[in-house]
Amino acid sequence: MRKYYFRCTVCNDIHFGVSPPMVCPTCGATRAYVRSDEKEAGVIQGFMAKDEGKTFTASEMSEVFEEFANQQEFVLNPDTERVNLLIEGVVENEKRHGLKYCPCRMTMGKFEEDLALVCPCNFRVQKTWEEKGECWCGLFVKRRDL
Repeated sequence: MRKYYFRCTVCNDIHFGVSPPMVCPTCGATRAYVRSDEKEAGVIQGFMAKDEGKTFTASEMSEVFEEFANQQEFVLNPDTERVNLLIEGVVENEKRHGLKYCPCRMTMGKFEEDLALVCPCNFRVQKTWEEKGECWCGLFVKRRDL
């Protein structure tokens, strides 16, 4: 069985295994893990420089985000043009800043604070999630079939 890196979207805990934990052992968040690439895991854990390691392509990232949304209370936005534009922004931010930062929010240059902006972020605590039913940039939206 193949092992992958997974990142908790709440606390950025990194897990390496066949599948992510259902509950984060660090923060207790449920179903909060998204598959991560080698670079992201290494940079967050501090054993890799921001210009090292293998990263996801835009199409792989789209698959990862779709996989993350599977069996959650949200889905990828059905507006595929918007999703593709946002993923391009995430890829560009990774090239510029070394991590997959949300394309709609600005990093401040402080690593620990900026970790909260790695996409997907902990958007379920955002005001826009409560008010509009979508994450900050609209990449994820509430599932309407629940």
